[in-house]
Amino acid sequence: IRKGKITVVNENGMINTLSPGDYFGDKLIQAESGAVCKQTITAEEASTCGVLTRSAIESVIGDITRLGKAVAPVASKLDRSINFPDLVKFRILGVGTFGKVWLVSHKTSGKPYAL
Repeated sequence: IRKGKITVVNENGMINTLSPGDYFGDKLIQAESGAVCKQTITAEEASTCGVLTRSAIESVIGDITRLGKAVAPVASKLDRSINFPDLVKFRILGVGTFGKVWLVSHKTSGKPYAL
């Protein structure tokens, strides 16, 4: 949710009020093709929501089943040999208070990074 206030009512009657920075639909995107949403989504005020398709998510993370699973912690491995001209911008992953986060990849290795 980029702007506004959204109310989500689940099939069991549980109500959640969402605001900018929150999201919904994560369970449905992982469901089988043709699944039907059993939530009622209501915009309580003028709202702007971003939409990510399953294919857009898979183009970034690969297999959709990775969503919601914790990743084992690893020691930071900062690669100081990469220079800005060595990167290719693909798309914006998100926009926040401090700017945009881009999906980039290294021209030579093809390794993806968030910049």
